[in-house]
Amino acid sequence: MHISHLHTPRSLDTTLVISAASIAYALTLALNVVIARTLPAMAYGEFSSAVALVGITCTCATLGLEKYALRLLPEYIQSSRLGEVKGYVVFGALVSLVVGVGISFCGLHLYREMKPHTGDTAVLEQMLWFVPAIALFLFVLEVATSFRPAIGSTLIYRIVLPCTTLLAMIVAPRLISGFDVGIAVSIYGGSWSLALLIMAIYAAAVAPRGLASTHITLKPRKWLFEGLGFLGMSLVMTVFGQCSILVLEVLRDDSVGVALLSAAMQIAGLAIIVQTATIRIFGPELARMIAQGDSAGQRRLVRKRSLLMAALGAAFFAIILLFGKRFLEMFGSEYVAAYPTLVVLTIGNVINITLGFAPTYLQFHDRHRLVLIIGVCGTVVAVSATAAGALYGDYATVAKAYVVALIAMYAAFQISMRIHSARNSPRPGISAAST
Repeated sequence: MHISHLHTPRSLDTTLVISAASIAYALTLALNVVIARTLPAMAYGEFSSAVALVGITCTCATLGLEKYALRLLPEYIQSSRLGEVKGYVVFGALVSLVVGVGISFCGLHLYREMKPHTGDTAVLEQMLWFVPAIALFLFVLEVATSFRPAIGSTLIYRIVLPCTTLLAMIVAPRLISGFDVGIAVSIYGGSWSLALLIMAIYAAAVAPRGLASTHITLKPRKWLFEGLGFLGMSLVMTVFGQCSILVLEVLRDDSVGVALLSAAMQIAGLAIIVQTATIRIFGPELARMIAQGDSAGQRRLVRKRSLLMAALGAAFFAIILLFGKRFLEMFGSEYVAAYPTLVVLTIGNVINITLGFAPTYLQFHDRHRLVLIIGVCGTVVAVSATAAGALYGDYATVAKAYVVALIAMYAAFQISMRIHSARNSPRPGISAAST
């Protein structure tokens, strides 16, 4: 029985991707440290809650059209269908703006209804004004990536945007007396708006030749229907990731607890950043093996990636155990109290990244419905568990409930992947070629 050789991802590529992701993470962490040290803990909690809710809102606002752009626009460009390229870009931009405005106001009304015990929604209301610009940026980002792969658009998104925001947050308190959370929100939203302008200029510069003078061709029904298919899992995972902070804020109105939980999640989040980065390395290799029917190679690739993530996760966990209190102290001395919560979140994220290739494996094998079902069920469990934690405990209890739900969901993904892999493995005595 001949089994094709496993061409594993090059170590240099993996190192570069992880390094780039780590730099972006460091910039984002530094930004949150600056904001936390500039504002009181309660104000930082309000800021974190607003950012979490806006993340979900912006995911909804594009209706999945930004993800679909990565799939559709290269195909249109390859077949010289520039009218449809231009139509899709114009249509997607309008949808992002219009839906962004609508969701912003609906979201504010819903938030007020869910928090009748407080009339102070000024921070959230101010943040929601920037949702249309942020949603449009996310759409233009993927359009630019479709026109010219990754590097330029990634630099704007991962380096220019956080650097601009970080610099403004450092300088503003020295120039503006009475710096408060409202000014921080204005800087945050303004940085996204500036990044949108830069990204739009970049997208125009790398657009296919002749696009500007091409007549627009529209297929709104087709694009909306297929774009919504990309929205489901993206929205589910966004809600899952933000539910602990939002549930704690809504049910307990505990801005200080939100601040402590947010700081711990920011530090523990490096593990997730590394996982996302490595999927871009291992994903294409998995796709090649699926095309070749190399079941044994797929199993070895999954095992290799799991071992790599387990090793990185163990190293990261050791660093958190040794230096976690110092990392939290960067946010302010009061944040050191969140050290046990940081350890709990790190354990959850290490297990997450070790098992985290399973959803990608299932999606690459066209098990989209199964992935979505597990994701939805996991999110329902997470929201329910964190809600119970918020009602009967504090931010530490919420974090524990979130981690239990996280582990349960990725265990379900892992079991599903193993069942699929076992069913598609060649039987003894049957050659790989014949299967």
